[in-house]
Amino acid sequence: MKLSPTDRSGFTLVELLIVILILGILAGIAVPLFLGQRAKAMHAEAKANLEALRLLQEQYYAEYGEYAPGDATASGTLDGIAAIQAYLPGFKPGDDANLRFNYAINYTVVDNATTGFIANATGKSGTAVEGANFYVNQDNEKNY
Repeated sequence: MKLSPTDRSGFTLVELLIVILILGILAGIAVPLFLGQRAKAMHAEAKANLEALRLLQEQYYAEYGEYAPGDATASGTLDGIAAIQAYLPGFKPGDDANLRFNYAINYTVVDNATTGFIANATGKSGTAVEGANFYVNQDNEKNY
């Protein structure tokens, strides 16, 4: 069978534009979902480390009857991994250079006893989680 010049096979310009439009719509839906999952994965570091800090504080409380640091005479802050590990050596979040969050514990002292704490994770500047802030306290109240 011989085809005439008007019986050419192939895609028309309209068909190609429709396919490109459909692919664009699918990409517009998929990319934000992917980026949201990436942020959730980065936030998982902070959540896991804050939970570890809470559990370590509860262990310290069970042993000493107050939260770390037990030698404090005034309310204050343990700022950074090294300061926290001085009182809670079991806190091992990993190499600070590879972490996306900074960690601190704000503690409250009443009558020379540490009666409460808030453990904070703050996103490091220059990372994808910059500005993110999570916390957990002695009552297991948290914002994540």
